[in-house]
Amino acid sequence: MQPLANKGYTHGSGLTNPERTKFIVNIPKNASSFLLNWSQENRWTVAHADDVAQTLEEIIVVLRDPTERWVSGFAQYVSGNILHAKRFYSTDTGPGPDFQYMSSSEFINNYNPLTERLLFDNLELFDDHVWPQHIFFKDLLPNLPRKYFYINKNINDQLQTYLGWAPASENLDRNNSNNDSDKKVIKQFLRNRLSQVSELQKTILDAYVEDYKLIEQIKNDPR
Repeated sequence: MQPLANKGYTHGSGLTNPERTKFIVNIPKNASSFLLNWSQENRWTVAHADDVAQTLEEIIVVLRDPTERWVSGFAQYVSGNILHAKRFYSTDTGPGPDFQYMSSSEFINNYNPLTERLLFDNLELFDDHVWPQHIFFKDLLPNLPRKYFYINKNINDQLQTYLGWAPASENLDRNNSNNDSDKKVIKQFLRNRLSQVSELQKTILDAYVEDYKLIEQIKNDPR
């Protein structure tokens, strides 16, 4: 596992209430943009856990299905680091860099057994969007109690009730990746590969086994 600081993520970043007694851990691809915008509507602020540790009473963790999170996270990685990345090419005056757009269809057409082997041998190492969820909070103020939430159709109601938040406004930016056509195509392609090849699905289950165990505990004992 790469150090959390390697690709811009700050370990211990999150959101705190005005009293600085509750802290929501920032976990990329776990509705983090939505939670940021919604929390700010309720006077919460961005903070680092170490800076508010003396007053904190509880760490709040929002978890997501690991397979769905990986699909979404890797689609974002492809979009930012492959489809819109600087490429090197040859010209009459020699090699040179340029920004050239690659479509999601091109990516899929060039997907091959080598691509798949490299991808699934390293599937949780690309960037913070696909790192296992538990590493974001397992060593974060470990003596403080945790309150876990699991992203499902009731997550907004559960958070609103527990935190006493006002309902999210209709115009709130939810940063939905399904609004990006390239990400949407990549996500569907990955889901199809997982459904077609059971070994690939097992690779994800093995890589994120700790996250799955924790989510199963939450479902059986949601306190």
